[in-house]
Amino acid sequence: MKAVRVEGDGSVSVVEVSAPRIGPGEALLRTRVVGICGSDLLDWYVRKKADTILGHEVAGEIVEVGAGVEGFVPGDRVVPHHHAPCGACEECRNGRPVHCREWRTSGLDPGGMAELIRIPAGNLSRDTRKTPDALTDEEATFVEPLATVVKAFRRGGYVPARSFLAVGLGTTGQLAIRLARSLGAARVVGADRVPSRLDLAKRSGATGTIDVSRAPASDSGRFDFVFVGPGKADVIEAALRAVAPGGTLLAFTMAAPEERLTLSPHDLYFDEIEIVPSYSAGPEDMGEALELLASRRVAVSDLVTHRFPVERAREAFARAAQPEGSLKVLLTFG
Repeated sequence: MKAVRVEGDGSVSVVEVSAPRIGPGEALLRTRVVGICGSDLLDWYVRKKADTILGHEVAGEIVEVGAGVEGFVPGDRVVPHHHAPCGACEECRNGRPVHCREWRTSGLDPGGMAELIRIPAGNLSRDTRKTPDALTDEEATFVEPLATVVKAFRRGGYVPARSFLAVGLGTTGQLAIRLARSLGAARVVGADRVPSRLDLAKRSGATGTIDVSRAPASDSGRFDFVFVGPGKADVIEAALRAVAPGGTLLAFTMAAPEERLTLSPHDLYFDEIEIVPSYSAGPEDMGEALELLASRRVAVSDLVTHRFPVERAREAFARAAQPEGSLKVLLTFG
């Protein structure tokens, strides 16, 4: 079967790999659509994944279930999460599923960008969702990315009364604007340097936009909640200057190990600014994201700009790496 593999130099290639076999409690998924995540484009990050199969924003159809599986049958359209917690350890009991040891070591086999995927028993029973009839497979690929934004809002303590700034208007930045607006936020602003993404932010519901190629975001005032997409120290430092006293900076994306922040503890203390990182999402977030999409409180179909068959994965990745005119790029199967 076809799959998308990371090579040693960080590039991707379409390869033939053996189809996985399932065991008790597991399911075999035929992939229909998978999204290219921003993390799939981070060179330093994907190089660490050399010789593995990428992909985690997956939607597909179950074609086989193992012995003992309950609640799923062949023909079910589902969205599996690539990680699943045990639900019983101290981390899980304290609401920190992404720090569960089982969550960290679990995964889809061989990865989301493959024609067939083995969903392990833990992933199937604890964080695989049936796709509602109201959602297309393309829309269902947004469950996982929206879940990460849902979790970020929860960790950061966001409430609609707080003014909101999204720095970086890729897929998650647009989702953050749409989620804030769906919650009733009145002042929601987006900042980027890419014209097409600034335009899209207005359609996402932003009440204003800032072209940071012309002026820093802090020139437009200060905000109670600043959602920072890029995991770059200079971007985070600039965004900090836009955080209002008593406000929160939400660091959404992983940073390369060599990145270092220069901070003033004096200013952080007297301005009472919180810096809150948020990594991935757990089952509760996945469930909330699915409900937001199914109820149409957060619309996503217009965020898809390009679709490529899996055979053209290299072309798809190249397009996704060019931000002007592109946002969510999907790979299709079958």
